[in-house]
Amino acid sequence: MSIWETNLYSYSPTGFIGFWVLFVGLIFTSIMFYFVFFRLNDANASYKDRERRDLEKVKQKERIARLYPNKN
Repeated sequence: MSIWETNLYSYSPTGFIGFWVLFVGLIFTSIMFYFVFFRLNDANASYKDRERRDLEKVKQKERIARLYPNKN
């Protein structure tokens, strides 16, 4: 084997460097999968939760207004 063939072998998937490139790529892909599919669902739930809390505040203000009407 020449020096070029040895370098190419180390970059192949069965070589040392190629294995680590694939391994790091797999870890990176799984982290991106987690953030895209699970974290975005959490953000969506918190958006819906914010809407629910805002609606509850509006309803609470309406109930307070009924209990203490303005005396104009």
